[in-house]
Amino acid sequence: MILKFYIIATFLTIFDEAWNINNPRPFPQKKYYALQWEVKDFYTYKIDGEWVLRKYRKTDDETKKEVRNQYWEARNGRSKRRN
Repeated sequence: MILKFYIIATFLTIFDEAWNINNPRPFPQKKYYALQWEVKDFYTYKIDGEWVLRKYRKTDDETKKEVRNQYWEARNGRSKRRN
């Protein structure tokens, strides 16, 4: 019974960490281990009520660089489909 709880808790933690990486936001409700987004990672304005991730930041590690590249590839793909 306790083992099942730990397995479920581990799975949910991994899922939550992955969601945080793929859905950047400036004010997460808790601290994450894999990647912590900061307000400085975003532009100071919103577009359509959505926080816009900066394209580049000097302090980024490899994970943040990769997430930023994926974010902007997806964002550019959305804007091309609208036109």
